[in-house]
Amino acid sequence: RYAEQMNLAHMTPHPEWASTRYCLAHPGEEYLVYLPQGGSVTLDLCQASGHFAVEWFLPQVNRVLPGARPLPGGDYAVTTAPYTGDAVLYLRKVE
Repeated sequence: RYAEQMNLAHMTPHPEWASTRYCLAHPGEEYLVYLPQGGSVTLDLCQASGHFAVEWFLPQVNRVLPGARPLPGGDYAVTTAPYTGDAVLYLRKVE
């Protein structure tokens, strides 16, 4: 699903940008982060400007959920998966 909506040609691994160490990024534009056990993740968005729309994919129940609010760039951000179990976080620049 994400391979069809992201620009995969610009995505590169950046394990240093997510506390889970699973991060593909087109820096400043898109981020795809895997949380193998759910819970919280700290993201390094220090070099990114603007705000990022949040989307969660929950593999165990095959559901996509929007985040409650955009995450701001320019600093570290912490967000938490909306349920227990593995999760995928997709961030896309909105402004």
